[in-house]
Amino acid sequence: MLRNIIFRTGRILKARINDFRYQLVVGAWRRPAIYLCYALNGNRASVDTWVLIWLAAAGGQLHSSQTVAAEVVRHFNIPAQSLNNALIQFAAQAELELIFSADMLREIVSPDLQGDMSAEQALTRLLHDSGFAHRFIDTDTVTLERSLEQAASTNTPPQVTLDAMTVVGSKTGEAGTEIDGESMLADARTYAVSHIVSATRTDTPIKQIPQSVHALKHTLLDDQQTINVSESLINVSGVVPRNVLYSPVIEGTLIRGFRSEQLIDGFTQYYNPGDRESTVNIDRIEVLKGSNALLYSGGSGSPVGGVVNLLSKLPQAKYFGEAGFRIGSDSFYQPFFDINQPLNDHVLTRITGEYTNARHNIDMIETQRFNINPALTLTDNDKTRLTLQAKLSRWQQPEYQGLPATGSIAGNFATRPDLFLGPANLPDSHSDADAVWASLDRQIHRSWRLNLKARYARAKFDEKIQTLFGSDGLSADRPLLPASSWALVNAELFQQQHERSVLGNLQGKFKLGPSENTLLLGADYSRLHDAGFIEGDFGPLGLGVGTLNLQAPVFDTLYGVPGSGLENQFIENITYGAYLQWQSTLYRHLHVLSGLRLGKVDIDFNNAQTGVQAKTDTLKWLPRLGGVIDLNDEVSWFVSYSAGMRGQPFVNFVDTPAPELSNHLETGLKFNVANQFSGQLALYQIERSQVAVTDNSDFQRRSVAAGQQRSRGVELDLLWQPFEGLNLLANYAHTEARFMDDKAGVAVGSRLAQVPEDAGRLWAHYRFQQDALQGFSVGVGVYARSGAYLSNNNRFKTAGYHSFDAALAYEMGRFKWAATVKNLSDEDYFQPYGYFEGRVAPAPGRAGFVSVSIKY
Repeated sequence: MLRNIIFRTGRILKARINDFRYQLVVGAWRRPAIYLCYALNGNRASVDTWVLIWLAAAGGQLHSSQTVAAEVVRHFNIPAQSLNNALIQFAAQAELELIFSADMLREIVSPDLQGDMSAEQALTRLLHDSGFAHRFIDTDTVTLERSLEQAASTNTPPQVTLDAMTVVGSKTGEAGTEIDGESMLADARTYAVSHIVSATRTDTPIKQIPQSVHALKHTLLDDQQTINVSESLINVSGVVPRNVLYSPVIEGTLIRGFRSEQLIDGFTQYYNPGDRESTVNIDRIEVLKGSNALLYSGGSGSPVGGVVNLLSKLPQAKYFGEAGFRIGSDSFYQPFFDINQPLNDHVLTRITGEYTNARHNIDMIETQRFNINPALTLTDNDKTRLTLQAKLSRWQQPEYQGLPATGSIAGNFATRPDLFLGPANLPDSHSDADAVWASLDRQIHRSWRLNLKARYARAKFDEKIQTLFGSDGLSADRPLLPASSWALVNAELFQQQHERSVLGNLQGKFKLGPSENTLLLGADYSRLHDAGFIEGDFGPLGLGVGTLNLQAPVFDTLYGVPGSGLENQFIENITYGAYLQWQSTLYRHLHVLSGLRLGKVDIDFNNAQTGVQAKTDTLKWLPRLGGVIDLNDEVSWFVSYSAGMRGQPFVNFVDTPAPELSNHLETGLKFNVANQFSGQLALYQIERSQVAVTDNSDFQRRSVAAGQQRSRGVELDLLWQPFEGLNLLANYAHTEARFMDDKAGVAVGSRLAQVPEDAGRLWAHYRFQQDALQGFSVGVGVYARSGAYLSNNNRFKTAGYHSFDAALAYEMGRFKWAATVKNLSDEDYFQPYGYFEGRVAPAPGRAGFVSVSIKY
């Protein structure tokens, strides 16, 4: 019911916005922006383009009414103390966002400050004779920089602009590790991140972690005007996101050639259903490559490729909010909000939400999705912090099955790229996800910290499709009948899940001789009950309910419900384990990470329709070992080994079911030069064994756990801020993911589907420093990748492609306006789609978006 209310209301509001767009067009004709419109669309002006141009022209006029906080007279009462603490009090009393490096100020004593004055006057007095000066970035944000005299005497490297962060209150990381206001102040307005929690469940410098780990800050997502999560992941080398047209019923993101898993605040998302592409509640995205079985073995076990951990926005101690909307090409419409409201010093609340309604350049596609994310934090601002969170999300769209290889990238005829394969009466597919979880963080001793988490979640999805059936089965990349005809099959997939998870760890820090140590003792338990059915109607003779000729497509075969709709497949999925992790730094330059997990995978699979029953019950030790050596203060060398285990549900084994195993070996360099140029170079090998493959000697065509696969590659990720205002990002990955035997029915050495051999990303963003252009920023980027095979048989392969994007933004005070264009040069290409392990999806084409928001 809630889905219907929100989706209907969204459609009504969108219709009114569309009416407003037409009125805007009339007034836009005489503006100089007409030339930009013609350049963008090749002399083909659309209503969507005109509204983007009109908003661009109007955006610069909306900030004039903003009050300059620096000029407001306030009463200040700040006693003499360390300058660090005095500035924190000043920021709270002035209601400003103040940014500085706390470590540089601890030994400086501030003067007593009493009386009524403006914020600028107060700050000038506090900084008198300190060697520092202040500069307002905008009306609400001020940063500190060394005065000219001190900068010259200390010969410091070029100044780095810092990000606007709240100076009061605190924030809890993914593992409950508390990050105080000082740490937040030091968070730079660069894209670089110095520490990460997800990789070890402890707050550890990235440079000391013997693993390829990456963090995408919200600063980067904002600068690029990211529309969805999948789009953001191309900023990390070796990651191939799932196409956003694919229904959210399975997590298809690939890392280093193998399947990965998406987490929210450390909890496994299983099929990752609901509105999984929204970024409105994301504070940071962390990508951990390779096996992470020591800490992340929930669901069916540890994913082979890696994990993508989405860290949620949490309540803060200072009240603020933002509301706005984004509109764009193909009738894209997306209102959003973020409200943070502390009730008092000990009770903090926050809620975010977003609704999206968008069409596509593909016929008949209209996507609707929304998510609402409330959070409540109870804290004593000392040792204890309890956070309660929830997520409600919905998604619906006509099921898109892609296009066959024949007629798109092969064959002697061409199918329209924007053709939707399906009848007009095809119902929408649905995907829902609801969850509530809690995190308790308790400092029980000066050296010991306890973190406990628990979650309950439920989800369901219902896919309805009239799919093609070709000579290669449901992969359907080749026609069933000569030339260009495929059979049609009405199908439906329905599943619903209930999940309960508990995570806990105890962290201790201590010194032992020349070493500094962090010990982590932890355990986790997750239980998933999954029930559903798969129905298919192949027609009375098993030759399909109809046929479709793609040379002259006519969709005259209506969709019909293919079966009774009774649940007949059941899975009880239980994973649990305990682990010990030891981090030790010896003589300040050798960092060792070791761990051992005793993990259990227990999966019961029952297909009542076919009578197939299978039970996986495996207990196994899973080690992790790695080290980092600081070659100097700027460059480190690392090496690591880890093992993983993952269950294989939905498989009918000949013998006792067995989980697949993985081994991950990696080495490389990490570097950070003057806090301006940072990154890592990595070489890796992942071996995947005991993969379920069909036993051709078995007359029932059952499976054995015998397949072997391997991925090798090299990856490079760079971040550079050569001078204030300019941020550069670059990455490159070369991936060799292959079958190491022929037991999967493909030749030895065949490449894994959907994995490009080479891929890379470049992005540059400049925030103008000139007074006349304060608040403006501009960015441009390109993503390029080589072609990839559609399926494991390597019969069809897409061509390589590139795609440019650009962004322009203006922010002043409480107002923000931003615009972006995706696929700027309107490149035409196809991507592997992975529907029934085959098919392609066309490029989305050039698309423009404009967003407007107001903050308080």
